[in-house]
Amino acid sequence: MSNKQNTLSNLVDTLRGGWFLIAFIAGMVYWVARQDFSLDDLSRANERITSLENRTTILETGIGQLQMKLDGIKEDVTLIKSAVIK
Repeated sequence: MSNKQNTLSNLVDTLRGGWFLIAFIAGMVYWVARQDFSLDDLSRANERITSLENRTTILETGIGQLQMKLDGIKEDVTLIKSAVIK
């Protein structure tokens, strides 16, 4: 019985002496777990950015087409204006 108590006492003394090491390891485990969740957040953010980039490209293409149509209308108006003036 005394041997078991000595072993238990030695284990408790070791834990008391190494509490900072236990706290450090627990902190590292917590930090790694937080970083793992951050990677998921980054993945979702990248997907959102890609989606927004695609939408922006579509809008820019549409705006470019509208600009070309407006330029055509401006040319027509200029031709009509010059014909009316003559």
